[in-house]
Amino acid sequence: MFKNLKKSFSLLFGIQVALIIVLASLLFALYQNQGNLAKSRDAEYRSYQLADELRQSSDDLTRMVRTYVATGNPEFEREYWAVLDIRNGKAPRPLDYDNIYWDFVSATGQKPRGDGETISLRDLMVKEGFTKEELSKLDLAQKNSDALVKAETMAMDAMKGPKPDLKLASDLVNNEAYHKIKAEIMKPIDDFYLMFEERTSLAVIRYLTIATILFWVIIGGSIILIGLSIYSFFIFRHQIDERELAEKQNQELTKNLQKAAQEKIVLYDSLEQKIKERTKFLEQSEKEAQKALAQADKLNTLMVGRELEMLKLKKEIIELKKNIK
Repeated sequence: MFKNLKKSFSLLFGIQVALIIVLASLLFALYQNQGNLAKSRDAEYRSYQLADELRQSSDDLTRMVRTYVATGNPEFEREYWAVLDIRNGKAPRPLDYDNIYWDFVSATGQKPRGDGETISLRDLMVKEGFTKEELSKLDLAQKNSDALVKAETMAMDAMKGPKPDLKLASDLVNNEAYHKIKAEIMKPIDDFYLMFEERTSLAVIRYLTIATILFWVIIGGSIILIGLSIYSFFIFRHQIDERELAEKQNQELTKNLQKAAQEKIVLYDSLEQKIKERTKFLEQSEKEAQKALAQADKLNTLMVGRELEMLKLKKEIIELKKNIK
């Protein structure tokens, strides 16, 4: 029984250990997958910010040139060229540039945050891992944006000199050609969004699918492990109960054997006592018999002597009678 218990325990324990190792490996894989999912989402968010910055910078340039044409305030021209320099990597990028920035500068004349590294928007896109197809769309948008800069520069130049030409400047940044070029800037950006969302969403979906599969496999493995643990408990409990019952029966048998042995000893002692008493009685009887035999021999000897004396006396009487005759 003990051998079977040990064999069952070794088998079930081995299976449980193997399951634990598999579950630990799956948990580690799930952890890595979640890390990849988080990185993929972070990359998606950063990439979206960079793409949106190109669109936002184009809108900022339009807003600043139109405001400059409307007000003649040279601060908006300065901000206009600052936006271009930051985008082209000629000036340091403000920290958290994706948050609201130029609205605060235009209102207060002060930078809301300090400057960071000096790097062009395109280099950031390359560094972020944009595909060639995606970069080609953004390059086209930036190329169209640079073409619009020429019209905007002409509009700002029209506002300078002794006689600013407000009508010409306003027409250059509001005519049909301007809006057409503006649309030509936004079209590649819109195409990029579609390509970018398809690529990043596929990566996110892939990691989410892997996470779902790993999750349910882990749940299934955990259920199997719990089931084996419960099964092992009842198996071992059953075998332990059987062993306890066998030990109890063995103890009862030992107790009965000890009782029988004790009774046998008592019986043996009683029998031995009876044998001793019987032996003593036999010895006493033998002594009495020997004594009786001795007395009988003595009596016999006495009677033989008397008979001899009688014979002798009879013989003497016969002899005497003969003499008398």
